[in-house]
Amino acid sequence: MSEKARYFKIGLFTLGALGLLCVGLIIFGSRSIFDEPPILAETYFLQSVQGLDVGAPVKFSGVQVGKVKNIRFIKDEYKHEISLKDLAEHYKKVIVVFELEAKYFLGIKNKNLKRKQASVNYLVEEHALRVKMVGIGITGLVYLELGFQDPNEVPPLDEMDWKPDYLYIPSAPSMTTRFRDSVEKFLNKLDSDVYPLLGNLNQASADFPALLTRLDGILPHLEVISKNIEDITSTGKKYPSQMIFGEAPPKSRYDR
Repeated sequence: MSEKARYFKIGLFTLGALGLLCVGLIIFGSRSIFDEPPILAETYFLQSVQGLDVGAPVKFSGVQVGKVKNIRFIKDEYKHEISLKDLAEHYKKVIVVFELEAKYFLGIKNKNLKRKQASVNYLVEEHALRVKMVGIGITGLVYLELGFQDPNEVPPLDEMDWKPDYLYIPSAPSMTTRFRDSVEKFLNKLDSDVYPLLGNLNQASADFPALLTRLDGILPHLEVISKNIEDITSTGKKYPSQMIFGEAPPKSRYDR
């Protein structure tokens, strides 16, 4: 075999391998090429987002429909629209941007942002659609859960002085946050009711010896009063007319 023919076969094999590689990339990447881009949405949490990381799942009734894309402070995301007076308040809020796969939301995937927001607002107002954080067992990890809540248990919607860049879905407190708030309310109740009562009991116990001393001084007088009442009662039983009319009792023959 000549040197030129050998190089030709090596080049032909290389070109064939590159062609197969390109076909494979097209086949495996066709889904991302032809699929509709994800729907970007955002929500805000007035609580710690410890355990929630970028890439965490977003689920709807247990079905994964997306993933977390970004986690930032509100003041960093919308700082151009936040006044210095409100800066501290916006430091408390965390914005979470997440992706939703369009195939799960056929009713809004082809709409513009304004029409998408109108559809979501209907679900928010009529069916209490909310986003909340849910812990994964004892791992400390957290994911986002979309779902319909009890309208009587969700907090009122936040008032925003900025325009959201993406589809806005309000959040609801997680179970952990609700439990913590309940504990805090119980402790505050103790501070306002039980602790003052304990203080009154302590004061009463401190005053108890002095009260006993006063009772020791009153008891002799009570004994005298009790003796007088007993004499009056005995006289009333023996001479009732004297008690009623003030008449002197009749003298018996033994008194003469």
